[in-house]
Amino acid sequence: MHATGNYDGDLRWLTIQEVAARLHVSRDTVERWINSGSMHAVDMSSRLKKKSCRPLWRIGAESLEAFINARANRASTATPTRPLRRRSPNLIEFIK
Repeated sequence: MHATGNYDGDLRWLTIQEVAARLHVSRDTVERWINSGSMHAVDMSSRLKKKSCRPLWRIGAESLEAFINARANRASTATPTRPLRRRSPNLIEFIK
């Protein structure tokens, strides 16, 4: 999410920890989504002129809602599972 000149007093910035808790995922998962571009976030460390090792990510409430809606509307990409093959009796006899 890119900062704009307009300030919305109702805009709530969420931490990675808060987003992870809401979505029941790990903090690392949220950071992966941010780094991949799937979730929009702002690095506040540059705005606060902090020179920390890690970025200080903040996710806008609207960005989180858009992320959830995009994932909810996406078709499942899970591959169907194949049934396990049964061992052939001939194979067992061959091994004996």
